Amino acid sequence: MTKYYFNAQFIYSSNMQMKWVMNEVLRLYPPAPNVQRQAREDIQVDDVTVPNGTNMWIDVVAMHHDPELWGDDVNEFKPERFMDDVNGGCKHKMGYLPFGFGGRMCVGRNLTFMEYKIVLTMLLSNFTFKVSPSYHHSPAIMLSLRPAYGLPLIVQPLN
Repeated sequence: MTKYYFNAQFIYSSNMQMKWVMNEVLRLYPPAPNVQRQAREDIQVDDVTVPNGTNMWIDVVAMHHDPELWGDDVNEFKPERFMDDVNGGCKHKMGYLPFGFGGRMCVGRNLTFMEYKIVLTMLLSNFTFKVSPSYHHSPAIMLSLRPAYGLPLIVQPLN
């Protein structure tokens, strides 16, 4: 019978780094490309008045790729953005919204993170993955943001 010994610090560190990677993936490719809200009263934003009852669409994809919010490296994959900041270093506290916000935030947020961690740990413990040379990067907005032509992978077992 094989005995496994775990270093608690290593597990904590690996878990934190996985969370940074997941947050950065969700920043670059948010599952919900937009969020809808309706003004419940007149709202003053600088010199613009948003009247009560106005329906607003917030373009999460554009916001997550805005250099004014994220800096010049906005389109680079940099998980370390989330190392010391739950908002990934975004210059506005509402600039990172992969699951929406407020009272209508996705109730599945915590479950999603838990499932990601479990599934990724199981897969990465047993397989290596490479993106197929036939992959064509083309994110498409449908109900959610997804690859327009799928994501062909080359999967090989570790053993």
